[in-house]
Order: sequence, then structure tokens, then C-alpha cells
Amino acid sequence: MRFAAGAFIAFHGLVHLMYVGQALRWFELRPAMAWPIGARLLPSGISDGALRSFAAITIGITSATLIAGGVGILLTAGWGGWVTIASAILVSLLHILLWDGDMKTSTDQGLYGVIINVIIVVWILAAR
Repeated sequence: MRFAAGAFIAFHGLVHLMYVGQALRWFELRPAMAWPIGARLLPSGISDGALRSFAAITIGITSATLIAGGVGILLTAGWGGWVTIASAILVSLLHILLWDGDMKTSTDQGLYGVIINVIIVVWILAAR
């Protein structure tokens, strides 16, 4: 079970990394997807370039630490669970912060990832 959970969390972190590519315009996760442009919870005066850089850097760091946490769980390192919890919470908050407010496109903007992160955090805390 530990191996499967650690591997799942690490791969889940890799999925979050796809948003770095979207933010930097390396590719589009969905045709004509503008994410993170239009983030409703951030000041409107932030330039598109600054917003894309902010999203790429912060999502990239938290995704990498989520991957590290999954590997830590896989290796039964004592820090793996706590790194995973912190990363899952932070990357979820970032996706909420960068959401454009449109419920129709919320699944494209990380809603499923946020739900999975909540399940991961609850599972780790319940397993302690």
C-alpha cells in the first residue's frame, strides 16, 4: 500500500507540473485556455507576463515538493508525509488563487487536483 500511495502522489505531482507548461505557454492543456490569465483573487494590475511567471514558479516548486513527498513516502522517510501535506495544501491554495472564477472551466484549472490533494492530506493524517 505504501508503494502504491507514494507512487500515486509522485505521479500526481507530475500532473500538477503540466500547469507550468500552460503558464509558460509551452503548450495548451485545452485549446484556447488562457490560464492563469484572469485570476480573480489576484490584483488586476498584474501584467500577464508577471502572472504567468508567478504561476510557473510557484506551481513548479510546489509540484516538485509534492513529487519529493511521494518519493519520501515510497522510501518510508519520516519527512515524506509532512512534505506531501504541506505541498498538497500549498499547490491547492495556488490553484484556487489562480482560478478565473468560471465554474465551467474549473476542472481545467486544477479542480480535480485540489480534490485529490484534499483526499491525500486526509489519508495521510488518518494513517498517522
